[in-house]
Amino acid sequence: MITAYRFLMLALGCALSPLIHAAPANEAVAGAQKAAAELNIWPEGTLGVDSSKTVERNPKRPSLLTVVHCPKLSVYPAADGATNPTDKPTAAMIICPGGGYAGQASQHEGHDVAKYFSERGITCFVLQYRLPARDRSRFLHPVPVSDALRAIQYVRHHAKDFGIDPSKVGILGFSAGGHLTGSAATLYGKCVAGDDAISKVSARPDFAVLGYPVITSDPKFRHRCIGALLPQDASQEQLDAISCERNVTADTPPCFFFHAKDDKGVVPENSELMHQALKKAGVTTELKLYEKGGHGFGLGRKGADSTQWPGDLLVWLKELKVL
Repeated sequence: MITAYRFLMLALGCALSPLIHAAPANEAVAGAQKAAAELNIWPEGTLGVDSSKTVERNPKRPSLLTVVHCPKLSVYPAADGATNPTDKPTAAMIICPGGGYAGQASQHEGHDVAKYFSERGITCFVLQYRLPARDRSRFLHPVPVSDALRAIQYVRHHAKDFGIDPSKVGILGFSAGGHLTGSAATLYGKCVAGDDAISKVSARPDFAVLGYPVITSDPKFRHRCIGALLPQDASQEQLDAISCERNVTADTPPCFFFHAKDDKGVVPENSELMHQALKKAGVTTELKLYEKGGHGFGLGRKGADSTQWPGDLLVWLKELKVL
């Protein structure tokens, strides 16, 4: 049995068999979440974290998380081939579901994606991150990105335990989760928090994957959810400060974008703007624009070319020598 399973068993008292077989995509969210061990990423007593409260869900759509009191990672260990756990250090990918910073589509933009990539040799972690409260009094910026950066630090700190390579820790996000991913890739030096050993570990992701992401504060292309991170009377200057393409530097990690040309929810110019900013800074970047998919297609819209992105990403990761 590999080190990752021993760590999870000791830390959580979890049975090992559910970790090996993640839930199929068409099962209820409860089944999917039982399939993966969950780990709290912040220590008890952290401001704004309450482990005594469970995550709240949309009653009509239980896979949609609406309030997160205690950020967690759901762990999907990598498999070698179709089913067997791998005993070699693997790449890791933290997955951030989207939902307009008002919710998290934990199933089709979280657990389904983790299952897919874990079966292809990447250890995956689905992140439950804190969301701006509906009264906009809590969990505004930089709280969500601090959760994403803490997740990177947590995974890298426990790399040996999880059986992963600490130099191959990436992050993937969809829609608003794509903004969170872009923020982690550009603000890793500014938004870390904590004072324990984990907080001293590098929070810079080694690669970032952004799926139909919210990126920009430019009024021509801006999605309204970017404003959810700020007070109601936020200025354009404050919005610009969390506009991902404006924070790109030569030290931003390599980025892979996928977007559908027919996306009316978050227009593809978001991806294009950051792709161009990365190219200008000399950062490795890849943009895949698909003809069909609309918005929120997860692993891809059935019958459309947007189903190609997971395979395209695997090719890109091999080119980066992540895989």
